[in-house]
Amino acid sequence: MDNFINQWTPSDFNDHIDKIIGKKVNVKSIEIAGDGNMNFTYRLRFEDQGSIIVKQSPPFCARFPDIPAPEARIISEFKYYELATKNDYLSDHSPALLGLDKANRIAYISDLGSATDFEYLYGQDKKLDKVTCQKLINYLISLHNLNIPESVSFDNLDMRKLNHEYIFHLPFLADNFAIDLDTVTNGLEKVARPYKIDPDLKKAAKELGELYFQKTRILIHGDYYPMSWIETNKGLFIIDPEFAFMGLPEIDLGVFLAHMVMSNNFALAYNTINEVYGDYDVSLMAKFCAVEVIRRITYVSQLPLLNSLSFKSELLSISVTVLKTGKIDLYENIDCISS
Repeated sequence: MDNFINQWTPSDFNDHIDKIIGKKVNVKSIEIAGDGNMNFTYRLRFEDQGSIIVKQSPPFCARFPDIPAPEARIISEFKYYELATKNDYLSDHSPALLGLDKANRIAYISDLGSATDFEYLYGQDKKLDKVTCQKLINYLISLHNLNIPESVSFDNLDMRKLNHEYIFHLPFLADNFAIDLDTVTNGLEKVARPYKIDPDLKKAAKELGELYFQKTRILIHGDYYPMSWIETNKGLFIIDPEFAFMGLPEIDLGVFLAHMVMSNNFALAYNTINEVYGDYDVSLMAKFCAVEVIRRITYVSQLPLLNSLSFKSELLSISVTVLKTGKIDLYENIDCISS
């Protein structure tokens, strides 16, 4: 049996499940589950019609083996779910934990069945509804108010360092040509270029990036965006908390709001946050929102956004100002942009 599960046979999984979970199974089929970049993730179907999800975090990105990644990330994900079980709302919106092989970075979780994420929002053909928006924010309320015992530490520092590079540093380097933006949207390279040589913008991103490492006792998801939300016949579930850590809640709020900006759902999201969330630092949320928009449009972590140069240009122009000033109200006209 090799160490990486992408090479395993049904017999390998039978033996491993027996060892880790203590359950005798006969794996009938192995299917890719989801389209994540980081981990090997499979759905194992059993002869008795049951199924299970298995995930492994290799020391590289599963989709891009040449890119190294912290291999302990699946341990952090498992730890996050363990803490989430302490709250009924979080538990009801999380897959169940079934077993963990720490040595080989392999986790088994419940199979939620047929599911769809919220990627469709970026196409702007269908808006986010109010009820679902409230559920998504209620999840953050429960998460950010979770009582974490003083004995529990959750830095997830290696994953934070990786994420920091791709959010606050690399997108603001003038000489970084990791992606040709014109292959994404014709003319985008010229639009983005002035921002990459803007010293004030670089300074604002650097200062915000330092706050990304600030320690708190608040557990955050760390990557709260539409591909981490899935709708199933059992309801809404939140997955992939591999970037989770204890930090500023405005990071989650900002990332959430950024994707609502990019999918043309800003007014609903911002108003709902103000209605139900409670106290938060508006300026700080605005800056985390802005830096997420900028990096998603100008760097490698591309999304299936509306492929309109005018739309992306306006988003960038507004986001650059928001990152420098923290003025969230500059996004108020985003819901009017559709082409």
